Amino acid sequence: MGCSGSISRASSHRHHPKTGTLAWPSLSATYRKSDNTTKRNHRAQSHEIVQNFLLLWLDEEIDESIDDYRNSIKHLQRIVNTIETFTDKDECVDYLSQLQNEKAFLIVSGTLCEAVVPHIHHMTQLYSIYVFCQIQPKYEEWVKDWYKVKGVFTEITPLSDSIRQSARYCDEDLIVISAASSLNEIEPSFMYTQLFKEIILEIDFDAKKEINALVEYAHEKYAGNDEHSTMIEEFAREYQDNLEENNKPIWWYTRECFVYHMLNRALGTLQVEILLKVGIFIRDLHQNIEKLHFEQSNDIRGPTTTITVYRGPVEEKEKF
Repeated sequence: MGCSGSISRASSHRHHPKTGTLAWPSLSATYRKSDNTTKRNHRAQSHEIVQNFLLLWLDEEIDESIDDYRNSIKHLQRIVNTIETFTDKDECVDYLSQLQNEKAFLIVSGTLCEAVVPHIHHMTQLYSIYVFCQIQPKYEEWVKDWYKVKGVFTEITPLSDSIRQSARYCDEDLIVISAASSLNEIEPSFMYTQLFKEIILEIDFDAKKEINALVEYAHEKYAGNDEHSTMIEEFAREYQDNLEENNKPIWWYTRECFVYHMLNRALGTLQVEILLKVGIFIRDLHQNIEKLHFEQSNDIRGPTTTITVYRGPVEEKEKF
């Protein structure tokens, strides 16, 4: 028999993988304490997801009442805002197969990994897999046959670190770079993005009003996520102070936080709702980049020097 999943029922006397010691008071809005029927009726839909990815957790022994499980959810939400839990493998696979605009990270218990992974490994929606169990050596040889499996874990901290790395790669991989030799070859999505950018740059924003609207929208989407809520409050207080002098737009975009994920999501999926909410930030970021480019071109290399930059997604050698 396979080893138990990451969290087992409170009545069980088995040892569980270590999930941390901090106690947290509540769970995210994307995680709901309810029976399986209710959860099936409230799975996160594409328009509710503000990152390019979400996390699925499949374990037949999940017990929502124990602190270790709740602590683990909070720990993982520092990286992935939307977390969907499953005790039924068929329901999990069905939900995964219906994803269209998102990539999924999957945590699966040792008990289920050998039965589930061979049937889903080929799915393009599935970005990476993490086996979370008690006995690490038992599966270390088996996972070598599945390149999407990033490891076998018995503790939540190294598991979270691995998911964090995958999240960064995932965001970078989903940035589309278009090249065309004629107007006939330009992709419609590229043209829409360019048109939207031109419109945004022409709008005379009421900065205070638009920032408040962005903050309110972010609070709604990250409801219950304590760490991101704290960063949203920080953004509301400090973003507009000395905006240009301190390069605030670039600083916030390069920080691993809500505005980075929302902007990437908006540009990748062209979701109008999110694009309108982050419109003022897109304008500020564009102007900030232009300012720095002008300063660096003149101060470091001279006004006529071309600066060459390179950009490309990460590809794992197993895919070749």
